[in-house]
Amino acid sequence: MKQVEIDQYRSQAFNILLKANIRVSDYESIEITDFGKNNFKKIGLALYITVNEEEYASKWLVTLPGQWCPNHYHKKIKETFICMDGNVTIWTDNKAVTLQPGEMITLLPLTWHKFTSDTGCVIEEITTKQYPDDSYFEDSQIERYVKVE
Repeated sequence: MKQVEIDQYRSQAFNILLKANIRVSDYESIEITDFGKNNFKKIGLALYITVNEEEYASKWLVTLPGQWCPNHYHKKIKETFICMDGNVTIWTDNKAVTLQPGEMITLLPLTWHKFTSDTGCVIEEITTKQYPDDSYFEDSQIERYVKVE
């Protein structure tokens, strides 16, 4: 992904967070990933980690309309998704659940999941401690972290 594209999508995510009344203290810390697919509008995610302590972590996830976070699971992480703005449809073990603002779902470790939003959404993700190497994707070609061209 080109740096100019990362900057453009970071700005878009920042504005979506502002619209949801979420203030980000460090704009540059908004992470953009296209999962190595070079098609951010279709497969991608913006993430902003707010806290990562030994016992728990929290981050904001921004999904654009029609954008997917690909199917994956975590071996160590238990996570709760809370829809804050827009709506999000989360598939777990081939069952779809659509969350509206204020609704939540908790996923245990080893639960396959993917999600998308037809409106675009902001999700708060509260988890056990984050581990950067604890995402296992169904598509072996997925790269969790963006490569800057």
